[in-house]
Amino acid sequence: MSAGGVRISILLFCSQSVRSVDKVLESLLRYVREQGPDHELIVALDGHLVGLYSRFQERLADEPQATLISLHSPQGQVATIRAGLAVARGQSIVTFPSYPQVDTDAIAPILEGLASGADYVVGYRVGRRGSPLKRLASRAFNGLIHATTGVAFRDLACGIHGMRAAVSRAVPNYGDNQLYLPILLAREGYRVVEVAVPAGRSEPGFHLFSPAALARRGLDVLALSYLVRFTQKPLRPFGAVGVVLTLIGVVLCAVLLYQRVILHQPLADRPLLLLALLLVTSGIQVVILGFLGELMIYLHFRDQVNYRVHDEISGAISETEQAERRHG
Repeated sequence: MSAGGVRISILLFCSQSVRSVDKVLESLLRYVREQGPDHELIVALDGHLVGLYSRFQERLADEPQATLISLHSPQGQVATIRAGLAVARGQSIVTFPSYPQVDTDAIAPILEGLASGADYVVGYRVGRRGSPLKRLASRAFNGLIHATTGVAFRDLACGIHGMRAAVSRAVPNYGDNQLYLPILLAREGYRVVEVAVPAGRSEPGFHLFSPAALARRGLDVLALSYLVRFTQKPLRPFGAVGVVLTLIGVVLCAVLLYQRVILHQPLADRPLLLLALLLVTSGIQVVILGFLGELMIYLHFRDQVNYRVHDEISGAISETEQAERRHG
């Protein structure tokens, strides 16, 4: 099958061992067979899934529409997805999770979203059978993302996404979780939309994350908030924190000076004096960090293009050429 004949690429990514991945693989194989030779299936496995790779290698040996790739070492979910995108030949690409969040009938709404002009499509599940606690946790997480990044999604944890081939080459190699990709791409100026997809009929119930996983997720959200809001202006957060610390330290020093000069109170063995000096010096250091960040951006990224042109209208350019420019 030639690369020119592939229209849709389905990317099944797996970065952790899950019992349902074999069932998901079989359903996707049936789907691409039914859709015809203009569809392909790419199975991307993280490097530590050696046993799964051996089993899939044997299973996909006689599947002409399937491609299997495996990383050389554990790299995380985003790296696994990027490896699959690198070999995708379709004009539209759908990433499909290895756990039973959705079924293959969720692919059509994603492709319709791309056909309507979106650059990147995120599915949100309707008709979920999860417990009220699970829905509450999902709403709380999406609300936290909205509050920290300013980008609103209804079901960011849904693993089925879609993108144009041109967008796949711009997927950032950041983090180890797919759910942050639409936020970063929206920041880069791509048109990211959500579409409703039917929830999987065998979707698992409430999953309790470990404290370590929750801590990592919280740190990821904080880092993502900083990247979205302050990548081009690092002095703002550092300067705000530094000024507050310095002002508190200066006020404490003024109080101590008043007590020493006016009230004649000794300053020896006063922990408050040490705290005031610590706040002042820490605040100055934090502000200096912000200035260093601004200096690094100016020196190393001043010529970097950090915007995307959405449209260009000129009488000398045909409508076909304008469409080609818009879609990469």
